[in-house]
Amino acid sequence: MIILLTTVPGIEDIVINEVKELFRDRVAAAEVFGSSNVTGKVLVNVSGVTINELKTLGTVEHVVMVLDIGNVGKDVGSLRDCIWRLRLDELLNYYTPNTTIGIMADRSGDHEFRSPDAAALLGERISEFLASMGIKPLFNLDNADLTLRLIIDQDKCVLGISITRKPLRNRPYRRFNHPAALNPILANAMFRVLSPAPSSRVCDITCGSGTIVIEGALLRRDVSFLCIDIDYGYVSGALMNAREAGVDYLVDFVVMDSTRPAIRDNVCAHAIFNPPFGIRIEPLKGVTGFYDSLLRALRGVLRDGSSAVFITVRKSLVRKILAKYGFRIMSERVVEQGGIWSSIFKVVRE
Repeated sequence: MIILLTTVPGIEDIVINEVKELFRDRVAAAEVFGSSNVTGKVLVNVSGVTINELKTLGTVEHVVMVLDIGNVGKDVGSLRDCIWRLRLDELLNYYTPNTTIGIMADRSGDHEFRSPDAAALLGERISEFLASMGIKPLFNLDNADLTLRLIIDQDKCVLGISITRKPLRNRPYRRFNHPAALNPILANAMFRVLSPAPSSRVCDITCGSGTIVIEGALLRRDVSFLCIDIDYGYVSGALMNAREAGVDYLVDFVVMDSTRPAIRDNVCAHAIFNPPFGIRIEPLKGVTGFYDSLLRALRGVLRDGSSAVFITVRKSLVRKILAKYGFRIMSERVVEQGGIWSSIFKVVRE
């Protein structure tokens, strides 16, 4: 079975590692799909894997069961040729005369056509194919029984059936939502980058609604967590979410200004956080002072040799302040989030 997984651009290798870790010898192949290593798409060949198992992947946005893969050029004519060459016979295994069909198209690259053009042509092709079988298709663009997805990346096009009706980032534990909450897919990926030692304490010093610590606790029950935020309402919401996820027993919740920590030094073996002025918030007065205070305080709560992972759009600023307080950058990963390119830093306190 060939599956296309969509994710946040920049964490494709983490998706591949999760797939191999979860499915082991059931994975025949796994690779980034598209024209670069940062496409947000991973193509995997698996056997004996159920739909429910695929839906448990924590670093994946959507799961698409591939019907066929073709080649496409830049013009509408080549798009039409590509769509008409795609094999549709397998569609009949999932379609009945009463099944409603939805059409989605996603395009990346330099083309003369747009995604709506691709969707319209795919709808035309599906109508023609089913009509040849004596079937009149029932299209429903809002709540279809069966959604077909055409994914185009530069010169490749993939046709598949969407297994996920809703994005997998919509975690069921999120009863309380922070106004600038981190995508749980990125939170999950960040925790995998951190890879904390067993029996260690992991601190999120700007925890908001608790997404990072909850994702970490769901992955690793052999570590404990400290969830810190200056806002009592956010900490209460984080506690609510952790209880919903069934991991609150692994997390201590503290209302505190992380730039002036009221906890003892060296309390954290690791830190992981999404600071304010991070992914969605535009530059504000005092951002330099805030980051300076936060990273200075971080040095105090971490032990020598401890690692920290965080995400920010303030890349140049952060590099300077990290050097000022004796942090060494172990890795920097650029990821796309909501149209903004951010960096996930992994640093060590020296």
